Amino acid sequence: MAAVHTPEVEAEARALVARFAERLDELADLMAAHILAESAVLRSLVAEPELRVTCAQNINQLLTVLGGRPPAGSAPVDTGRAGVRDGVPMSALFDAYQIGATFLWEELAEAGARDGWSAAAVILLATKSWRHLHEFTTAMSESYRAELETRVRKQVRRRSALVQALLEGNLADPELWEAADLLRLPHQGPYVVIAARVAAIAESALPSIEQTLDALGIGSAWQLTHDLEVGVASLPRPGDQFDRLIEKLDADGASRVGVSPLYEDLAATSQAVRLAQIALRGAADQGRVVVFGRDPLSVAAASAPDVMRRLARAILGGLDSMPAEDRVLLLDTFGAWLDSSGSTEETARRLHVHPNTVRYRLRRLEERTGRLLSDPRQVAELSLAFEVVRGREPRSAVAETYSG
Repeated sequence: MAAVHTPEVEAEARALVARFAERLDELADLMAAHILAESAVLRSLVAEPELRVTCAQNINQLLTVLGGRPPAGSAPVDTGRAGVRDGVPMSALFDAYQIGATFLWEELAEAGARDGWSAAAVILLATKSWRHLHEFTTAMSESYRAELETRVRKQVRRRSALVQALLEGNLADPELWEAADLLRLPHQGPYVVIAARVAAIAESALPSIEQTLDALGIGSAWQLTHDLEVGVASLPRPGDQFDRLIEKLDADGASRVGVSPLYEDLAATSQAVRLAQIALRGAADQGRVVVFGRDPLSVAAASAPDVMRRLARAILGGLDSMPAEDRVLLLDTFGAWLDSSGSTEETARRLHVHPNTVRYRLRRLEERTGRLLSDPRQVAELSLAFEVVRGREPRSAVAETYSG
């Protein structure tokens, strides 16, 4: 059954509050000491004088509420914001207020018992105290979350702007080093740029790449645009880290990826971006990773698109009069032959056909293009033309697009 709060009980409660107000400084000192004794987190983050001031403010606000007056100021909001500013976890703030509230309740109960205050007055004050604590911590947590979200959004925007400026080469030396610090990149290389084609607008091509590279000891910073995801990665041990990075990208297999050569000066990032994008254009197939300089044919095919398309049309022009499905068949067979290092038997296994079928198709390709697969120079020409065609579309459609 709820206690009846008569005017006499209210008056008695206000008198007890007045007694507590006279002990404000003492209570603030004791509360701060209790909190620091029980919270290792706050001991490492908050100085005792600062905590004591906060305790005094909060006790004063509680006494105002217990005295029947509305609280003044914006203490819960200010406390939440200060917690974010000082790097105090929300859980530690809640612990602090729980410790402080328990301390005050024990002091209140002890004073009531010692001085002979009625149980009704003590219960009234306890009810108001816990209600105030609930309202205070609710408002504080909302303020904390709002401030944290605001700061995170600002940091994300700033980081994104810095990465974009770095990739575009728009930072002078002092800004460059500041950006490196904020992006957690060293001031000295080697670095590498990674460019990946996204599957849909603003959808990450390599969603877990930062964590993957972190596990390899490779720091990185990334920028996502409508069609590309581009990152700068720092490789302190390039001898083993570069190959492992390529292995991880290749194992992902979900996107086409181009990788720049290693470079030492962070100011050269924009040039490395261009090389990574050229390598990306040479990554024709989904899941293919091309490193600039390691796959010269595909990179050469992608480096001057207009010229290379004209060259491909000239080399493969003899296929124009063939039905589309026959062109696809000959070019797919040639591509498999290249991937099989010129082995007819291996090509047949890849395509699930008889070796004689492979030989027949390759002879037709020779007849139509006028180029012999026994001549290394002519194989190189056909290979370059094939890379140009493959770089524009997935392999299943290469024969239909080379003349577009």
